[in-house]
Amino acid sequence: MINLKQYRRFLTKNERNKVYLKKNSARGRAIADKKWKTKKILAEAGVGVPSLIRRFKNYKQVTDFKWEELEGNFVVKPASGYGGEGIVVVRKRAKWAGEWRKMDGEIVNVADLRLHCREILEGRYSLHGMRDTVLVEERIKIHPKFLCLTKTGTPDVRVIVYNNVPVMAMLRVPTAESGGKSNLQQGAVGLGIDLATGITTFGVKGKKEMIRKIYDYRKKKKIKVNGIRVPEWEEILKTAIECQMAISSLGFMGIDILLDKDKGPMVLEVNARPGLSIQLCNRAGLGLRLRRVEGIEVRNVRHGVKLAKYLFAESFFEKVEAKDKKRNRVLEALERVKIKTGKGRKNRVELRAKVDTGAFRSSIDEDLARQLGLLGEKNVLYYRHYRSSLGKHNDRPVIALTFWLKGRLIKTAVNVANRSKLRTKFLLGRKDLKGFLVKAIKD
Repeated sequence: MINLKQYRRFLTKNERNKVYLKKNSARGRAIADKKWKTKKILAEAGVGVPSLIRRFKNYKQVTDFKWEELEGNFVVKPASGYGGEGIVVVRKRAKWAGEWRKMDGEIVNVADLRLHCREILEGRYSLHGMRDTVLVEERIKIHPKFLCLTKTGTPDVRVIVYNNVPVMAMLRVPTAESGGKSNLQQGAVGLGIDLATGITTFGVKGKKEMIRKIYDYRKKKKIKVNGIRVPEWEEILKTAIECQMAISSLGFMGIDILLDKDKGPMVLEVNARPGLSIQLCNRAGLGLRLRRVEGIEVRNVRHGVKLAKYLFAESFFEKVEAKDKKRNRVLEALERVKIKTGKGRKNRVELRAKVDTGAFRSSIDEDLARQLGLLGEKNVLYYRHYRSSLGKHNDRPVIALTFWLKGRLIKTAVNVANRSKLRTKFLLGRKDLKGFLVKAIKD
């Protein structure tokens, strides 16, 4: 239980409203309250957001829209909603045309969706009770890591950011009680997250009920709430900071981030008035953490991430870090790499690479390099002359390439070769394997 002697460490609703919400300007709050504005600004800043299928400003647009053409995997929600109200999450098509199945298994049809859109337009779910607009977005595909935790929705990560530093985070898991929504007020489960490692610590169901275990649908039994590692944790923290940098008029904000299995972190929405239940999930005070980062000059996104990890790491951080370093040094015969094709995290392509200690320099398939736009004049460093076993002479380009292997950034020069008949289009030579151990394969 929380030690009441440490009350001053916790952020109260009055302190939040009178001190920290004043860090948010009227313009910033207006952006956060209009989800389509948030989406537009973040997309322009290169932050991942779900694709917008349609936006309805009036009921005529709703009735004119061909709902039957929607395959499934979409979300209908108010542009100015609050607390998860008014959101309909559709998972897939039902048996008959014009019907879909929601995350909780309930079936909705075109008439139901039109009626719901009418209610949204009339302001039933609006933050201030005013007329609203309707957003129809793609539904994020759940990351495989979270498939065992819920059957009724998509878990997301809430990150509180202040002064460009993540100060607290939690993993929100939908339940049948919450109707597939990741909202603690409606009965979802919240798990505190260690900012340094991305590993869960404590759990709360709803707003007050402390829990120690959560059901694992894969193992078909309850598991401890602590020890669950959130994938792509570093990228999640970077995304949260990028959100605040893109909307600098919000000095204190909560960012809801979904983890798509293909696209990585995607920002669902930005909250200018984040709730305080996150403190129960972490059993830590938000007030103390906010005061610790007050006035710090954050140079860039990477600096903000380092500050969050250094200032708010849990006691087990060093043990986890030591295990990760040991694990990340060992390479299998086939590894996944991310190749940089341009500016921003969207311009990264993940592919499978073969580890070959017999080759000195790494090489990439010529057709793949051309598709990725890596054979431009500015990217070609020089040409190497080769003579084939048949006596033919040719020149192969050597290009500059940046890629990530086991989370390590590698900038190098690679050969361009014809690997069209090989299974792997990228080969890792020993020049780029310094600091790694290669696992031996028994014949």
